[in-house]
Amino acid sequence: MKIQRKTWFIAAAVFLSACGSSQNAVQRQQERHVPVVPPVVAPVAKVQPESKKVQTASERLASRIDSLLVSADTLLQSTQLGLHIIDLTSGETIYTRGVKQRMRPASSEKVVTAITALEYLGPSYSFTTALLSDARLSHGTLNGDLYIRGAMDPLLNAADVRNLVSQLKAAGVKKIAGRLVADTSMKDDDEFGWGWCWDDENPVLSPLLCSGKPTLLQQLRTALRQAGITVSKGTATGKFPQKYSSADSAAAPNRYELAAIRRPLTEVLRPMMKESDNLCAEAVFYQLCALTPAGGSKVAQGKHWGRKRAVAIINEMIGKVSSISFSDGGNTLASHANETPSEAVGVSGVFAPVIADGSGLSLYNYQTPETFTRMLSYAVVRSDSIYLPLLEALPIAGVDGTLEKRMNGTPAAANVRAKTGSVSGVSTLVGYTTQRSTGHVFAFAILNNGLPRMAEGRSLQDKICVLMSE
Repeated sequence: MKIQRKTWFIAAAVFLSACGSSQNAVQRQQERHVPVVPPVVAPVAKVQPESKKVQTASERLASRIDSLLVSADTLLQSTQLGLHIIDLTSGETIYTRGVKQRMRPASSEKVVTAITALEYLGPSYSFTTALLSDARLSHGTLNGDLYIRGAMDPLLNAADVRNLVSQLKAAGVKKIAGRLVADTSMKDDDEFGWGWCWDDENPVLSPLLCSGKPTLLQQLRTALRQAGITVSKGTATGKFPQKYSSADSAAAPNRYELAAIRRPLTEVLRPMMKESDNLCAEAVFYQLCALTPAGGSKVAQGKHWGRKRAVAIINEMIGKVSSISFSDGGNTLASHANETPSEAVGVSGVFAPVIADGSGLSLYNYQTPETFTRMLSYAVVRSDSIYLPLLEALPIAGVDGTLEKRMNGTPAAANVRAKTGSVSGVSTLVGYTTQRSTGHVFAFAILNNGLPRMAEGRSLQDKICVLMSE
């Protein structure tokens, strides 16, 4: 009995000791803020997971461009990017980045020049280089002066000059009793553009162009001599004294016009856009100066056909497209399609572009991505008069012009039609492409400024074009 009691006491002591050890363990756990038992919480209603939203094609494209720009972060931290993409089929804005930021466009400026010329002059407009005289022709002798009126035709060549002389002979002229007079009145006397760099290979802005140089008068003298037509009183410069319209002469020969070479605007646009020919662009730019209020522009014609007049007409065009909305599937745009240029308004304000020339050579040119896309969108509505001639002239990726060696072997090849632009530190690309998966047509403007290496800008532009074209 004593042994059992002793055993019971030992067991009890062991049990109490174990309990004490357990309490100490709980206390140590609590001191470390580790709960031994999970706290009791009120039950929460189970929430069903929300179904994932399906992205549209436009949203997928925007997301992919976002990812591309993130990967190009190192470049974009130290340079500027203006990017605007419009779906012309739906009227939807696909992507915007710095769309109102004024940036240097380089040769993409030619897009603005070309669209303005097609709108105001029309695709049937011609550069007319003419031999004129108000003198009487008697027995093969022209009893007065013969005027050569230059049209700043950038494609005029020696064969064209010989053609002029052949026409003169066919009109019965064998001798010129007066002078051979160079009429340069179609533009001012400035031979170079405003803001052009002195160390660039700049063209000479002369109305008397032959093979791209201001040698038309000399070439004509040589051709006349070779044809046996003599000039009695040498050469001079001056303006033809009578009223003369080359447009009227095209329909019904003017009695003053003895010979003429007419170059269609569309023929000049091709090298201007495909090869980025600066002289062609400046020649088109100065043709705008020939406009009178009756020709469709509200801009008054001054004493000289100078740069400022052409700039005023381009600004008038930009003002017109700036007042149009493209956010309703093109309905508002279409409602403006039948407006005449005389209904245009000017553009001003902090987002207004700066137009210095027609080619983009000038350091003073500034455009916004939005201006480009608005111009391109407007062109589509004017299908026959602007869009189709423009599309025919633009370089095609992987096929010709300045895009011949770009985007080969990608969905953008033979699809993107766009104008390139390159000057020191600047690379741009402005134009159209078709999204192959949907058939939608996009207008886009990609402007890179502040580039240390041109190749970096071109590479980013090509990748964006590939994404748009897939």
